[in-house]
Amino acid sequence: MDKFIAGLYSVSKWLVAALVAAMSVVIIAQIISRGIFHYSIFWAEELSRFCLIWITFIGASAAYKNVEMAALDLLEKKISGKFRWLNKVIIELLVLVFVVTALYYGVIQTFSPSIMNQVSPAIQLPMFIVYLAIPIGFGLMSLYSISSLIRLIKHR
Repeated sequence: MDKFIAGLYSVSKWLVAALVAAMSVVIIAQIISRGIFHYSIFWAEELSRFCLIWITFIGASAAYKNVEMAALDLLEKKISGKFRWLNKVIIELLVLVFVVTALYYGVIQTFSPSIMNQVSPAIQLPMFIVYLAIPIGFGLMSLYSISSLIRLIKHR
């Protein structure tokens, strides 16, 4: 399972890097186009926004995997021994419940008829592709959370 999780993490890092690069190129092209040629690329803002949405959800899952999310660890520093391990397990279980709940509602929203029948105005992209960032991001987070729980239990 660790190799699978490492592979997913690697793919998500590359996806985030590619999306950041694409968003940067589009924004720079828009700035140059407006400033020099007095012409606006009509789809640049929309594509940049969609890239940012995907970067947010995939990037959040990658940050969660690396334990780079903001956290309050005051309680953890005060607890010792077995209780510290139990505290970590409880927190991981609470995170898993939240992430699975968000994944469930993200899937419902993404594949609802109102979203499935929409397209974006400028680039005519089906909107379910944009909304798909939510279940994919939370799906990755749930896998990373399960992996973390397994690791906690193994190395008790």
